[in-house]
Amino acid sequence: MAPRSKHVYSLLGAKPFFASELGSLTRVTAEELPILKNLSIKRLVVAPGAIREPHWHMNANELTYCLSGELLVSVLDSGNEFSNFTLTEGQMFHIPSGSLHHIENIGDKEAVLIVCFRHEHPEDFSLHGSFGAITDVVLGNTYDAPASAFSRIPRDTTTKYLVAREGKLNIPSTAGLPNSHKYDLEGTPAGVAAPIGSAKQARS
Repeated sequence: MAPRSKHVYSLLGAKPFFASELGSLTRVTAEELPILKNLSIKRLVVAPGAIREPHWHMNANELTYCLSGELLVSVLDSGNEFSNFTLTEGQMFHIPSGSLHHIENIGDKEAVLIVCFRHEHPEDFSLHGSFGAITDVVLGNTYDAPASAFSRIPRDTTTKYLVAREGKLNIPSTAGLPNSHKYDLEGTPAGVAAPIGSAKQARS
């Protein structure tokens, strides 16, 4: 049997680093494929009604492509500008490094996304873990509320990755409008088209 090439790794064949009834996350970083430099990739599966918890990446921009599903994405951009948009199969979005964002399955079928990062070891910072590291007093002062208002929040510094939506689905009225983070790749004419194949590009 021939040895596996240093250029090849199976994202589908790899064991997820997180998996539950809410979905899964599988990754290829320099740990799994040492040849990688300034690039890594994840496969994110989100069950109906599940949410990829709010998080941010301090060392990498993110570019995500939707293979299937219907999703709502929200972004607090680096300029304190908040936006949200819906996403379906064949569409993609970009998240700048440091921008808080969440991904939510708003459809009735499993959603599958390919997430690319501009770093071989992307770092996730979890909103759940961040709140777990901050005291009630600091949170109270931040939100102009008594410290006791936050005392009932369970505290730990772990990452949730995926959480279940409770309550009514809320899709903002602006979510269907054009958004600078989003690009409809499949809706774009092919830059290269021939009987033997085609290619579409997403670039500025």
